[in-house]
Amino acid sequence: MKLLFLDIDGVMTTDEGTINNEKLYSFSSSCVEVLNKILSTNNVRIILTSSWRTVFDVEKQCRIFKENGVVQLPMGQIKDLGYKYRNLEIKSYLENRKVEGFVILDDMQIDGFDDNFILIDPRNGLSEEHIERSQGWSKDSGKR
Repeated sequence: MKLLFLDIDGVMTTDEGTINNEKLYSFSSSCVEVLNKILSTNNVRIILTSSWRTVFDVEKQCRIFKENGVVQLPMGQIKDLGYKYRNLEIKSYLENRKVEGFVILDDMQIDGFDDNFILIDPRNGLSEEHIERSQGWSKDSGKR
């Protein structure tokens, strides 16, 4: 199994984006389009890393993904150790799981994952340039 560790704010929403008040939580449509391309070309499952996983319960998370047209619902989420420890949260999640590979998409620098990490500019969010970079799916768990 391949995992996509996904942050939301700054990755699926952008500083430049507009809010659709009819949705519980609006994602940028261009970011959704790119995420759907990544999901459709890989056998990958979404694991939420966003801090809002502590704000919205699983039912609301699923509703948010559906309302925004994401082709897949999150499979799970990492344990919350606090904003500053996202790298430890991801390492802990990977420890006892058999994973073919993984990619981390976040607008916050996460150290220790080398080729598995893609830093997203929060002004633009997830974009076409990230599709090719997300194809690596290295097995490296950042334990160096």
